[in-house]
Amino acid sequence: MLNIRNWIAIFGLLFTQVACTAELAEINAQELEKLITAGVTVIDVRTPGEWKKTGIVEGSIPIMFFDEKRKAHAQEWMQQASMHIKPDSPVAIICRSGNRSKVVGNFLIKQHGYQNVYNASGGIKAWVAKGNKTVKAK
Repeated sequence: MLNIRNWIAIFGLLFTQVACTAELAEINAQELEKLITAGVTVIDVRTPGEWKKTGIVEGSIPIMFFDEKRKAHAQEWMQQASMHIKPDSPVAIICRSGNRSKVVGNFLIKQHGYQNVYNASGGIKAWVAKGNKTVKAK
């Protein structure tokens, strides 16, 4: 039978587990602008063809996660991304509409322990629709 100390210990462990679990923050284009101004790293996970077609958010880092056939390249992506972002630093992820970036954001949180991850809801489409400029990907 569990005594009160055991229950307190179990509750403490569960609370710590819940408190340490980060959640993906959904942001709009205006909030993304504020994060960029604050110096938050932005990673664009679209394909090279998409970068060429619409350009990228100035200062963002283009690193493809899913290829044109929708195949994920998680390990290669993480190797490249980890040169620019760390688990304790904030990062915003953007794609075309916010769906792929949501998957990548959750991947960072759940598989790699990132704590401050933002998903640009609406993606580059929302960014451009708001009247923001893009630049040519390098």
